[in-house]
Amino acid sequence: IIFGQRASKIGTFEGKGSCDYCNNKGTQQFSVYGKYAHIFWIPTFPMGSKAFSECTHCKKTLEKKNFPQEVLNQYNQNKNKAKRPIWHWSGLLLFGLLVLYIAFAGKTA
Repeated sequence: IIFGQRASKIGTFEGKGSCDYCNNKGTQQFSVYGKYAHIFWIPTFPMGSKAFSECTHCKKTLEKKNFPQEVLNQYNQNKNKAKRPIWHWSGLLLFGLLVLYIAFAGKTA
């Protein structure tokens, strides 16, 4: 059985603060990636997410754990824009349908 984990981009939004490295205002861009487990490349269930901030001017990139307080506040205000897609749960949905089919077929046989 081939299994593992992958990630996909689930959201991108702009920040209004300034970059700590180049001091340009309004150049922050946030990207949020959702990690999920898969079996035979079918997403089964979510396993968390990672957030990054990138300055569009100087390309300085920070992971969420390294965000300065101002950048963290901007992220927390806008993180609801990054919604996890339903297809991250599609493997569990398929498994549930298979169990229901087997139960229904067993009762009617």
